[in-house]
Amino acid sequence: MIIPKEVRQKPLEYILLGIVFLTGLMLYLFAGFDPHGRRLIVYGLAACYFFWSLLHHYKRGDLHLSIVVEYLVIALFGIVLLTFSLF
Repeated sequence: MIIPKEVRQKPLEYILLGIVFLTGLMLYLFAGFDPHGRRLIVYGLAACYFFWSLLHHYKRGDLHLSIVVEYLVIALFGIVLLTFSLF
């Protein structure tokens, strides 16, 4: 498997993102049939992803409004997709 150069340079950032997503997945699966709890987990995951991306691009020095909007749209798309397809 080929690991991208960016991941090799800063593996801790991507490990943190992976841990956040794995923790969110575990919480989501063990939330049972409580739609409100699952929805809160999805919101929290989207917020963590959004803030991780802002921090990541800030550290790289290329944080611009277009990147903020892009990651916000991706996070909102994930919320809409999971909220309306799984509940």
